[in-house]
Amino acid sequence: MESKALELKSSSDNISQNDKAFSGYQWTYFSSLQEGPLRSRAELFLASMDWPALLDYAAKKRNGINCMLLPDIGLGYNHMVRIIEFADETRWVARLRMPPLAKSGSDEEALKTIMNCEFNAISLVRRKTRIPVPQIHAFEVKSGCSMKAPFMLMDCLEGNVGMDLGMKIPPEYKQAFLSSLAKIHVQLSAVQLPKIGTIVSMNGNGTYQQGPIPGLGGPFDTATEFFKAWAAKVEFGMLDEQLRAASGPYAAEIIPSVASFTKSINKLAGRLSVRDYGPFPLCHGDFGHNNVIVDDKYHVLGVIDWETAFAGPWEVFGDFPLTLSTVPPAMDAPWNYDEEGSPKSPDLIRKFADQIDYVAAVRQEENRSDGNSCCLSEALGDSRRQQLATAMRLYQNGKVGWYSKLIDEFLS
Repeated sequence: MESKALELKSSSDNISQNDKAFSGYQWTYFSSLQEGPLRSRAELFLASMDWPALLDYAAKKRNGINCMLLPDIGLGYNHMVRIIEFADETRWVARLRMPPLAKSGSDEEALKTIMNCEFNAISLVRRKTRIPVPQIHAFEVKSGCSMKAPFMLMDCLEGNVGMDLGMKIPPEYKQAFLSSLAKIHVQLSAVQLPKIGTIVSMNGNGTYQQGPIPGLGGPFDTATEFFKAWAAKVEFGMLDEQLRAASGPYAAEIIPSVASFTKSINKLAGRLSVRDYGPFPLCHGDFGHNNVIVDDKYHVLGVIDWETAFAGPWEVFGDFPLTLSTVPPAMDAPWNYDEEGSPKSPDLIRKFADQIDYVAAVRQEENRSDGNSCCLSEALGDSRRQQLATAMRLYQNGKVGWYSKLIDEFLS
């Protein structure tokens, strides 16, 4: 068996014991799933796992201390999460990789690379920042191991992620929570690598080797190379017939607008970044409320799920956290805005206001950090480039919209 251990910080340094609050895990996603592929996969996985073997493995990692599984079952798109409680009341989390919903080109070797890159990214974050990350005690990359699935064992934090909490932030906690996100984002901006790519290996002396980004290739020396590779290899995240159905009466406009987007990115590749050469910041890959563990008072306890982390262009790094993400106005449905171009819905108005506050919080944190540049606040404040980076993410996710209008706005 392959396993590694790493000591990582697991809670915010600024939270006193009196401030902490936790009323229990809100892991209801699995139990609330309707009948269908997602629920079937989870149920089959739950039944096929060798849980006694997992407990035996965990016990050996703690010198034979007996342990048991708690009934809580956490579920994400790729992972199932179970809590292991030891006889001395220490708790670990087992994050287990479920099989893909559909057959893909990925294999065990690719999964091994992904998990190793995640481990290396976390290691680098620990060395360079004070971002709270759960301690990883071991991981196994082979699906054919005795537990019958790849997994990680890490500290169990007493909190929930945004998905467990309905992706809502209570108003009384919003300002402090967004400020915490900004601090994390700024700290991450200081973790910089010479090329755009993943971290495939790290040496004891702190040096590392960068490798390709799954689905794109690399590593790349310039942002231009990255954008060209993105345009050549990324496909819209929705089938043609689904796009036509989703576009409704606007299909004649939207379909060619979507089809032209990657061609436009390719043509503009050399103009999309204001910092074409490295060093490049480490992108979390899925940064937002969904991957931030908080207690009941929304104190940040940990940032999780670094498996898609890679060093990327500043414009990609400078995308807003998913918590604050909006569809760029130019590509959004025009009826969401009035004649002056102002958003109509209270939710959209509030999100744009939160984005302004977030940039201010980032700038404040940059000013507070000795020797740190203002690259992140500049990237967030460059709306033309920032919105194109957002659109690239939405394109991969299959978001319907007028992508060509966003390109026109950039060129204007």
